[in-house]
Amino acid sequence: MLSLFAAAALGAAAHCGYEGETQVTGLARDPRSGALMYCEYFLPTENQSTRVLYYSPQGFRIAEKILFTGETEPARNSPRPEVLQRDYRLGEEREVRNRDGQWQMRYRASAAADWESALVGQTTIDVIDAGFDAFVRKNWESLLAGDRLEFNFASPIHGRAIALRARKVNCRGNETGKVCLRVDLAQPLLRFFAGDLYLEYSADSRRLQFFEGVVNLLDEQGQNQRLQIDYRYD
Repeated sequence: MLSLFAAAALGAAAHCGYEGETQVTGLARDPRSGALMYCEYFLPTENQSTRVLYYSPQGFRIAEKILFTGETEPARNSPRPEVLQRDYRLGEEREVRNRDGQWQMRYRASAAADWESALVGQTTIDVIDAGFDAFVRKNWESLLAGDRLEFNFASPIHGRAIALRARKVNCRGNETGKVCLRVDLAQPLLRFFAGDLYLEYSADSRRLQFFEGVVNLLDEQGQNQRLQIDYRYD
């Protein structure tokens, strides 16, 4: 059963402005007030490429992301898709590209800022951006068995891979029919300074239903924001 906040967010989705075909819709809300902050729309995959549109509740497109691979599988099925993301409000851009057998990460905080770039080896990165969802599905049985999985996550902002760990935890409210995960930094000394992520998956479909943590979209002041996102599938 949907929480009151989730139900309110679903009801507000029509006000985000996008009316085209989608395969997944995410509704991001403030965990304290339940206010809808933005909507994200995953468009149908074409030629191994998936576009993600971000809309404000006022109906403005505020950001866009493209996930793609040079392989035969769709980007949403790959733990390491290439990614291009741009925030139209701030001009902030994030990129992770496959360049001659290496991963190139590029970042700039605004349209007026200089690009920061770094190259790392192919084996240095295990997961890129939304590829975490595919990583979970590929390691589903291990997570169910209680294994703690460590992986290197590409961070264009930092210009390097960050070591994270994922593990199965008890679901909030002891809800049934779900598999819940917690993701945090692998380095013990750093966990105190960074918030973790909490995710709920459907035990049957293995689809992500709920996320809480720092999102990949900054707020209007250019600061990180911790939100809750409810996902629905078309």
